[in-house]
Amino acid sequence: MEIRDYKNLLYIVILILGSSCVGGKYIYEFDTGKNLDFGNGKWIFNEVQSNSELKNNKRLYAESYEEFKKILGDSLIDLTSLRNISLVEPEIKFEPTQSELKRLYENSKCDFLINVRGKIISNSARSFYSNDQSLSYSTSNRSAIFIKIFDLKNRILISSSNGQAISTEGHSDLEKDGALNWTTRAEPMMVRATEGLIMKYNKYRTDK
Repeated sequence: MEIRDYKNLLYIVILILGSSCVGGKYIYEFDTGKNLDFGNGKWIFNEVQSNSELKNNKRLYAESYEEFKKILGDSLIDLTSLRNISLVEPEIKFEPTQSELKRLYENSKCDFLINVRGKIISNSARSFYSNDQSLSYSTSNRSAIFIKIFDLKNRILISSSNGQAISTEGHSDLEKDGALNWTTRAEPMMVRATEGLIMKYNKYRTDK
């Protein structure tokens, strides 16, 4: 194999590895309700919302549902299953009013509602780049995730949390070594941030 072909092959391998890994930096915050009791009641898992493409919404839903399922087991019910046994609203808002919470409690006979929302903030950084550039600049891929959990019987918000993810592409005049680097797209970081945030709920739960 010629040196040129070898370099091209190496480049492709590194590119695949880089794009398949979910990197980035993650920050998690609880505005309220860090320590919850997941040992009682029935919990509704709402449809997941985000400003991303449909396929990413499906993945976000699947991953977040599975993570909460690990915590709640059979106590967690998705909307499709709930609608088979109860007359609930066609759409449950991310921030429902007290009257909407009351109606959902009466119609569903469930105790809690889990809402998850994702947000793609920016997706301007490339997946693969080199520091060997003539210009100095920095750009990034950013995403966020928000979780709100409501007590339906008492019609109150019992937990509000969020996760932030960032992967930065940067070029500096001081760094002209030609090193190969990669960034993670905002969509997989959004899913990873969701998994990490739900794992925090599992870590801090009071019913273990």
